[in-house]
Amino acid sequence: MSTDSESPKAKAAKPIRRLGTGLLLIVQILCVVVLFVALNYLSAQHHIPKDLSGEASYTLSPSTRRYLESAAIRDREEPIRMLVAFRRVNPMYEKVRVLAEEYMRLSNGKVRLELLDPVRSPDRAQQVVDQFGSVYTEAYKKTIFNTDLIIVDARSKAEKEQAAAAGASSGANPHIRFIEAERMARFETDQKGQRKMTGFQGEDAMTTGVVAAVEGKPRKVYLLVDKSGYSTEDGANTPLASFENILLTQNALTLGARIAELDRIPDDAAAVAILNPAYDFSAAELAVLEEYWQRANSGILVTLGSSETPPHLRAFLRNQGITPGKDRVITKKGEQVISTARGNFTQGMDFTQDFAGKAMLLEGPTSSLEIRENNNEDLINKKIFPTSLLKTPPEFWGETKFATPNPVFDPSEDNRGPMIQDRETRRSEYTGLSLAGAVIRGAGGRDDTANQISRMVVISNSDFLAPKHLTDINRNFVASSVNWLMGREELTGEGPLTLGTYKLPLLDSQLSFINRVNLFFLPAFALIIGAIVWSSRRA
Repeated sequence: MSTDSESPKAKAAKPIRRLGTGLLLIVQILCVVVLFVALNYLSAQHHIPKDLSGEASYTLSPSTRRYLESAAIRDREEPIRMLVAFRRVNPMYEKVRVLAEEYMRLSNGKVRLELLDPVRSPDRAQQVVDQFGSVYTEAYKKTIFNTDLIIVDARSKAEKEQAAAAGASSGANPHIRFIEAERMARFETDQKGQRKMTGFQGEDAMTTGVVAAVEGKPRKVYLLVDKSGYSTEDGANTPLASFENILLTQNALTLGARIAELDRIPDDAAAVAILNPAYDFSAAELAVLEEYWQRANSGILVTLGSSETPPHLRAFLRNQGITPGKDRVITKKGEQVISTARGNFTQGMDFTQDFAGKAMLLEGPTSSLEIRENNNEDLINKKIFPTSLLKTPPEFWGETKFATPNPVFDPSEDNRGPMIQDRETRRSEYTGLSLAGAVIRGAGGRDDTANQISRMVVISNSDFLAPKHLTDINRNFVASSVNWLMGREELTGEGPLTLGTYKLPLLDSQLSFINRVNLFFLPAFALIIGAIVWSSRRA
């Protein structure tokens, strides 16, 4: 008989296998180490950088990215050397360094980067002086490292060997470019006479330097000065000066030419520009322009002006499928007449794909363009293909009696663009007026003849080039148009933006209120919170 004092027999404890536990722990540690190394290796080889800055300050523009990925860079045998000689104390150093690293990354190693602080590395700086000092002095008439700069060396292997054999007397080379720090910033002088940096244009300057170093000689764009309403003597604050500056950033020179003195447009012309035409072409001059247009790889840029398009030029454009209107594009807001035309980019051509859906303002007199995109069998037979690039919203119209004080849309005289009918609502609505168009002459859709076509861009305004009206999208559109005309599609599209610093103007009363908040209200609020906490602890 069992009693309460009896207890069940205790189970025998299992022995601790210390060896097996230790081996399992070692295996787990090895797995963690292998996993850690594998993750770090994969993240180093396969990663996507993310620019978290407010203005995307460290992200290269689409046009720069396309150029770095193009055949001009990809097919190079000798990599491009980019030497960033900036002192660490320079306020632009960090932005320039990160942008330069992006150039190296996106080029897949075709851009070799070297960072140099001339103050901290005097021995390396002396080597650079021996290699590039005489070239810089010959070009800029001053000593190298007088300022922070970037040296872009796109010479071939043979050119480098020849320069090394010649020594210091090798002289300048068009494939060596210097980008000074002054060109990477925009400066303004305040009321106190102090010069301050108000904008950063580093990518613009760096891309210009790389393109210029790779191509060597700049492209030539001939401006027909004897037909333009602008004069080269008008100064730097003019649409013509803005146009020349835009071309300089694309490694292109604007050369003035008088078509009345030419029997033939020079063969080295990358494009021909007709800005603000105020004087008409004679029959002989029009024949010279027509002969150039019939050549392979020709390009013509036309920006219309405030005066009516000259008759012979208008007939020439009409034969290419673009007819300038004898009107002014306006709209009304209440009783106010608005003459600043607003256009939205269409899908258009490949070189405007980055702008599709974005708006562009055309200040000053703007005429409409009739672009024969449809019902143009006669143009197709001539292998001429016009395309609209920029269209207004439906509220704009082309007013033929724009000199009247209170113009009103008259369907019998004025122009509001083509009309289409909505199949669902069966309502007819205007599609808007064309403000810019492009023309291709030739078989651009065939790979064997795509590089032999002729191209033309017509913009129904010239005042948008004025410095006070020139915005980033205006500048990018002109640069893309010129690059497309010259056959450099890889540089078309949305280009570098100007990163600016902006001040918030405050009135004296607003400053006084902010000072009172900082000096009195915030300390009082902290004191009240402290008193409440002290009282709760005492209770």
